[in-house]
Amino acid sequence: MSAPGIRTRLARADWDKILTDGAIYALALGGFYVAFKTLYALALAVGATADEAVVLSSLADIAILAYSRKAVREVKAGRSAWGIRLIVAGFSLATVALQLRSAWPHPVAVGFHALPPLVWITGHEMMLRGELRDAKKQLREREIEAGLRPAPLPRLRRTWWILDPYHTFIVWRLTKLWEKPADYVIRTEATKRQNDGKDIPRAWQSALHEPEPESEGEGEDQPGSEGLRLRTLNGEYAAPDACASFLQALQPVPEKDAHNRRSNDVTDAFVHQAQTLGHRFGLDITGVALAKILDVDPATISRSQARIRAAASKTLTSTP
Repeated sequence: MSAPGIRTRLARADWDKILTDGAIYALALGGFYVAFKTLYALALAVGATADEAVVLSSLADIAILAYSRKAVREVKAGRSAWGIRLIVAGFSLATVALQLRSAWPHPVAVGFHALPPLVWITGHEMMLRGELRDAKKQLREREIEAGLRPAPLPRLRRTWWILDPYHTFIVWRLTKLWEKPADYVIRTEATKRQNDGKDIPRAWQSALHEPEPESEGEGEDQPGSEGLRLRTLNGEYAAPDACASFLQALQPVPEKDAHNRRSNDVTDAFVHQAQTLGHRFGLDITGVALAKILDVDPATISRSQARIRAAASKTLTSTP
């Protein structure tokens, strides 16, 4: 596959982000110029030669720019990089202090010397926070798709917390423990209360009056459920025909026992067979997709994949 051309790259570029980051570094250049002039004059005042003054006054700005780019790289990888960010802020504040000393005690001169570096520090930190937020969001989405963490559940309504905090806390707690939607928890708890002859809280009434959604076992524990979306090995969504062909070739989903469980061997065999078959069809069978097919939590699929990898590694090491 050929690399995208210049026009394609320009069309895909996030121009809002490019212009914003460019404006921040334009502010940095302005601050660097003011800092250079101030540090150059201070270096000459303490007896440095002209060449030495140029070098000394450039070191601080070069260090700030170098550590700034290092912080951006770390943040884009999903790391907070607080140490590097503090170094950037420390060097910047040091130049601010020297400029304030040079301009003191004239208030207008102090303002002109302090404004560029302070604006740079604020804009740079805002840019890093935005990059870190986007990187963590992408990492979280990849982990959810791979089945390494459960998908986020819809939040409870704020009015429930205000009008009925006690029963809302019960629902919130059970959604976290069971990793089920609030509607499922409310219907389950309401049924228990009815059987025990207790009143149903008013905050739950709206959920009970809504049409009951399809149970999770319907259409999900059988291959070919309409809600299942698969991706190709290139990361793009697969065509519906390819998904249907894969689901038809997939062996039937193993039945659960009386305790609504499957043995590890049965689960591992199905997961291995599904992933192998998916590669033949050019599909990336993620943990979320397998969890949907088997009607289990994604964490169950993650443990199964770990067992499969451990068994494969053990087989390779034991082979003479």
